[in-house]
Formats: sequence, structure tokens, C-alpha cells
Amino acid sequence: MSKSTEQSNEGPGTTGGIIGSVDRVKTAFSSDGTSPARKKMRTAKFEDIEAALLKWFAHARDQNLPISGPMLKVKANELAARIGEPSFDCSTGWIDRFKDRHGICFKKICGEAKSVDKSSDAMVQWADDLHTLLSQYNHSDIFNADETGIFYRMLPDRTLDFKGTDCHGGKRSKERLTALVCANMTGTEKLPLFIIGKSAKPRCFKNVHTLPTEYTANRKAWMTSDIFREWIRKADRKFANQQRRIAMVIDNCPAHPQIHDLRAIKLIFLPPNTTSNTQPMDQGVIQNLKVHYRKRLLLRHIKAIDRQQTAEITVLDAMKLLAVSWRCVTATTIRNCFHHAGFKTDSSPTPSSDSEDDDDIPLAHLINLPVPFDTYASVDSDLPTSATMTDDDIVDDIIQRRNATTDEDTDVDSTSETVPVPPLPTTDMATDACALLIRVLETRPNKSTQIETLLRISDELIREDLVAQCNAKTQTKIADYFSDFVCERETDV
Repeated sequence: MSKSTEQSNEGPGTTGGIIGSVDRVKTAFSSDGTSPARKKMRTAKFEDIEAALLKWFAHARDQNLPISGPMLKVKANELAARIGEPSFDCSTGWIDRFKDRHGICFKKICGEAKSVDKSSDAMVQWADDLHTLLSQYNHSDIFNADETGIFYRMLPDRTLDFKGTDCHGGKRSKERLTALVCANMTGTEKLPLFIIGKSAKPRCFKNVHTLPTEYTANRKAWMTSDIFREWIRKADRKFANQQRRIAMVIDNCPAHPQIHDLRAIKLIFLPPNTTSNTQPMDQGVIQNLKVHYRKRLLLRHIKAIDRQQTAEITVLDAMKLLAVSWRCVTATTIRNCFHHAGFKTDSSPTPSSDSEDDDDIPLAHLINLPVPFDTYASVDSDLPTSATMTDDDIVDDIIQRRNATTDEDTDVDSTSETVPVPPLPTTDMATDACALLIRVLETRPNKSTQIETLLRISDELIREDLVAQCNAKTQTKIADYFSDFVCERETDV
């Protein structure tokens, strides 16, 4: 797994005394998301420019870049020109109000920025830090999170075409997703996959209210610091409610900023340029996920050929296959990958067989491939998942938020535009499908658990449908019971 830029020598937590990111500012915010200073001041006249400047400022400080007032003025005018606000002219007063509204202050940077030596000394220091980490946290509370890019539609006949190619634009970039993978050291807890696509509302999401994985989107379908903050804060709330202390090990790419006000999670950053040896997810967990995914993608394609159909896969289809594939990554695989990355315990790694009981897909179907299956499974291992944010990226993000309907009603996937959205299934169709599946399972041994699940699902669908029908009826008024009586009295008179 790689990021689009090499990890810098400066750790993201090195702020040099400057309050540099939105997260650090938010520690002083009230419950409604506004700071005391902001409540007393008038809101910004040019909200888009302010939002773009704040995003640029936070990103620059995450990169440990020193920022001054004049630099902010120049950047504000540049962003205003890009956004299309020719009447904006940044003044010192506007910058002062901007700093007050967001709790930004400037201080002297003492000393030189911290740097991490790329030599073996960094690895020696990490070994000491890791030993301390293992002694301070329960092993089940040590997690590792990492991103990987996926060409979710790609078949083996296109492997050699895609290998090592640029994926920053065009059709190829539209056929990619980024998946955030996270699990604990013991392999007993895997967080749900977090998928990043290019469209906020793909066409295939129509009438879908429950997704198989968590999902968000941006124009390049990769991880950004804002998306990472939202994900880590959600995980922090979950672990805080469980009253747990969590160590989250991550690399120090630009998309992973330091966040200071987490309640349950402590971010542990890996030494720069060492993730090939120190990142547990890179030791085989991500590769195992992709092997499971591409087996299922190939079998889906083979099944379509047998039926003389064209295999179409949408973002939603890919998310379903990824969710199933993630469940097939075993605790043994995860434990062994952590152990290989140096997260060692008293027990030895557990031997794992090549053939997993929960994923016994016959490889005989996959023999006659134009390229070796291992090559096919790892073709997107170097796909970028994050990058340093440019001014164009910031402006595009602000404009996309301002025009909320832009690119949200149409799936960016080229092939899915030709696939009609299936009609909304009725309750009768769903219960009939459950009955058919039950009939199939009844002809096979040891399927009582699955049959019980289908019976429960069918029962829930029927009850929910009846409740919806009752709620849709107009409530009868008491006067309706006497309407006939009133009519008779009026006739008698």
C-alpha cells in the first residue's frame, strides 16, 4: 500500500507551539460547534473564502509549515480569485476577525522542526516505543488502520494495462475506490470497512437506505485529513462509550493529522518510510482482503458468462463483495501480520493453512487466467490513496459543497449509467425470495441456522409492512360514528 507522496521526515504531531488545525481549535468550541469568540462576532460575509482559507491553513499546519498574517492575506486573495469572488479584497481587519472566529493565534516556533532519521536508528527507537506500547495497553486494544486503493471492476485481462499506471484522472480513476482497513492486534475485532468513492450519491444507491459498509466520497476517491478526522472521531465515540483505552497505530502521511482532543483513542504514528516493515496491515491483511475480493469478482464474472450475460458491477456491488471478503479475513491472519510487523507477544504465531474453511472457493475456476492470480490480486498495491492537498483541491471541495447537487445524482461509474435502477421490491417479492431460499436450504445438510435467520427476516418484513399500512390509514374521528344519525335527524326535521 502506498500514498501518493512519500511520508515526510516531519511527524504530524510536531506543531512547534502553533495551533494549526481545525481539530486543535475545536477543543475550545461549545456543544453547538461554535467558539465563544465566534458567538460574539458577526459571521463572515464571504463564507466560501473563509472555509477555503481555514482548510488551507489546517492542511499547512499539519505539514508543519510556518504561517504568518501576510501569508494568510495573500492566500485569501488567491483563493477568492479561484472561487470567483472578484470583489473580495483581504484586509488586516478581515484576517484578525478570521483568527478570532476560529481561535487561531500565532506564536514563535522554538527550535528546529523535529525530523526522523531514515537510518536504522529510527527502527531502533520504534522498537523501544513498541515495547512500551505493548506493556501499557491490552493487546486487544491496540489497533492498526491503513488505506488501500482498489480497481473494483478490473478483470485479469486488463491487469497488465493497469499495472503501474497513473490514476489521477480519466476513466481509470473512475473505476477505483479507497478502503480503510482497521483491526486489533489479536484479530478479535475488525472495524467495519470504510469506503471512499468519487460520487456522493451514486445511481446504484437509489432506494438504498442500508449500506453494507461505511461510505463517503470526494472527487478523487482518496483519503483526506477531513475524512480521517470524521472517521477517527466516530471510532473514538464508540470506544469512549465502551470505556476503553485504545492505541491506534497509523502512518504519518498528510491525510493523517494529529488530533489532540480524543477521549478514548491515542494516535501512534509509525516512523517515516518504514511502513513496509512496521505497518501490520501491509504485512498481508490488505493482500488477503484483495485475494478474497478478486476471487468473488472472478466467480461473478464466470457465472455471468455461463448465463450468457454481461457482468456489471457497481459501487454498491463492490461494497457488498468487500464486506463479505473482510469477514473472510481470519483472526489468525491478522495476528500473524501484527507479529510479523514486530507486535510480538509471548505466544508464537499460529500456523495458517492456504485453504480456509470459510473461503473454500475452488481455484480450479481460476487456473486459465491470462496472468497469474497473485499478479492479478496485487495489481493495485501501489495505487495512491492520499496526497498533499493543492489549492485546486481546496477550491473544488468548497465549490462542491456550495453546489450540493453537483455530481451527486449521477454515478460517476461509466458502465453503471447504462444499467437501469432496479424497481423497489415489494414485501411479497421479499417473502417469496425468503421462501425460495428456505426451500433450497432444506435440501442441504446442516443449514438450520440459516433457515432460522430467513424465517426471522420474513417475519420482520411482514410485521413492518403491516405497521406501515396501519400508520398510512387516516385516523377515524368520533364524529364519523354519528354522521348517519345526524343525517337522519336533519331529514326528519
